[in-house]
This record gives sequence, C-alpha cells and structure tokens, in this order.
Amino acid sequence: MKPGYKDRSLMHNSALACFLLASFTKRYQTHTANTRHPGFDKLLLVLPLVWHGPSRRSIAPRNFDTALHVVLSDEPRILEGLAARVSAHAAATCQGLNIACGTGLLVKRSNDEGVEFAFERGHWPRGSSPKGIPGDMAGTVLRLANWFKDYTAAELFAMLGLI
Repeated sequence: MKPGYKDRSLMHNSALACFLLASFTKRYQTHTANTRHPGFDKLLLVLPLVWHGPSRRSIAPRNFDTALHVVLSDEPRILEGLAARVSAHAAATCQGLNIACGTGLLVKRSNDEGVEFAFERGHWPRGSSPKGIPGDMAGTVLRLANWFKDYTAAELFAMLGLI
C-alpha cells in the first residue's frame, strides 16, 4: 500500500505560524505585565504582516518607540492588499493556533470580551524555543506585539483600513 501524500510546505508553514503566534502572545503579555492577552482578532493580523515581505522589511528594523501610525504613514505598502492577505492567511492562523494550543504553548480562554490566548509557561518548553525563526520575522513579531498592546482590536482594524 502506498503512503498518503504529505504536503510538507503546509506542515512547515503551520509550525512556523504556531511559533510566530506563540512568540507574539508571549511578548504581548510581557509588554502588558501579564494583565492582558491578545484575542483572536488581533492574532489574525500577525501573519499577514509577518509573511508579507515588504511589510516585514518595513517593520522589522523600526524602533520600538516609533508609533504604529507613523510607521503606517511612512510605509504605505504595509496596507496595500492587507484585507486580502488577512483573508488568505486566516486558515494558517487557525492552524497555527490549533497547534500552539494542542502542544500546550498557548491556552485558549473565553471571557466577556470574546476569545483570548495566553502563554502560561514561564519559559519555552525544552526543545521548542523558536530560535530557528528568521531574524526579520522575529523582529516584526516583537514590534507588532509592542504596538498592538496599545490598541483595541477595533482600533487596529480601523487604523489598518480593514473596517
């Protein structure tokens, strides 16, 4: 009997999505002194910005103190086609979150405001540290977590021209 088809690019993309979203969540919590956690709607915005080359190259080298609205006005390419990218990467976001929750990297919580995700470990589990993530992707995730903490999801969607 022949083995079934394996889409290795799908597995790698899902694993990368898992680590990017878990890294974002961990950093987001650090920036908010573990008082707030990102919701699903904020996490939907991460991969379309990290996996889009022009956006990533515009965001990764930015200073953490630079306001998000300044970055967006300086780099309009970030917003080009963003709605389509969010839609296109929604499934990968869900897959990454499923893997992160299934492996215990993230915990899904429901509250009055909706669903949020938390990194509840003190550190990355042995053998799972995201050190293999390309530097520009890691830098983009760190900056997005820093900026997203200052806005509600509705404010972010409006600022990014998604509503």
